[in-house]
Amino acid sequence: MIKQLCTSIQLVISDIDGVMTPGSINYSSDDEIKTFNVQDGAGIKYLQRAGIEIAIITGRTSLSLQRRCEELGITDLIQGAKNKLEPYQKLLSDKNLTDNQVCYIGDDFPDILPLKASGFAVAPANALCEVKLQCDYITSSAGGDGAFRELAMLIIKHQGKWNDIYARYR
Repeated sequence: MIKQLCTSIQLVISDIDGVMTPGSINYSSDDEIKTFNVQDGAGIKYLQRAGIEIAIITGRTSLSLQRRCEELGITDLIQGAKNKLEPYQKLLSDKNLTDNQVCYIGDDFPDILPLKASGFAVAPANALCEVKLQCDYITSSAGGDGAFRELAMLIIKHQGKWNDIYARYR
């Protein structure tokens, strides 16, 4: 069943805090300080090389996140989203995609509606139980500890694109 869900994915939409970060927030005098997992960044690049787009929808606003997205070539960054379903629907409309072509990964209550709408709903291992109940797949890795990379590799492998990605490093 997971393979079938992965084959049509053209866009992965992710939350940030608790998915690509461990969920902790430190403050400087100018901005939040977030810790991103380099493995998740590699997963983003692999998906992009496989022709799969990445978008971020987060309830918070952070310059450090904007910088990380610029480094990774993510142009679809929606910050300060209190209702994540609205930007989810707008992204699909703008890209002319259906729900079945979208994977959404999230860990908390604001992620439930886009998770339920997406064709492939995923949560990191440390997501809320109520969120996990909405999901097709739960990563073995926690948010901020490679959960996004795990998801990226799962999609790429099930789409038969892993050898092309891996060949670059052999």
